[in-house]
Amino acid sequence: MFIRTTYVMREEVLQLLVKAQEITKLSMEQLLSHVMRKMRKQYTAYLLDDGRIQYQKRHDETTKLPIKKYRVKVKFVESEYNFFQEMRYFFRRSISLVMAIAVFRYLDEVLEEILKNDITSSHEYFYPYENRAKSIKCIENIPTFKIWWGIPWTLELLFT
Repeated sequence: MFIRTTYVMREEVLQLLVKAQEITKLSMEQLLSHVMRKMRKQYTAYLLDDGRIQYQKRHDETTKLPIKKYRVKVKFVESEYNFFQEMRYFFRRSISLVMAIAVFRYLDEVLEEILKNDITSSHEYFYPYENRAKSIKCIENIPTFKIWWGIPWTLELLFT
């Protein structure tokens, strides 16, 4: 199942994605998915425990002018959409901000990988979230959640 939604993207982010689309011939959704997966692998650098959700800045800090943004329509597989929602929760940032950070930080790496070899034929491309799982357990009437973004080295950890 696909979920259609919109995200607010800064002009610079959108320009980088459009340029990457021209080079790779991949869709914006595919490119966003790749950079978000790269970000997932470095998740400890982005985790925030508490505080309010951070959003993209509205004004440029030096010029004080409004930052130009666009509403971009996208369509993601439900598992990707859910994964992005989890990133929003754990990183305490809006999905638009998480995407912007991922594009600025990881798009060059993704482009390099795509141009070096055919990333679209990789196992991760076709099954990007196969190792993502969650379980809900009620302990003394308190719901608890476990979320996995990969398989632990010791599989017994899944059942403790």
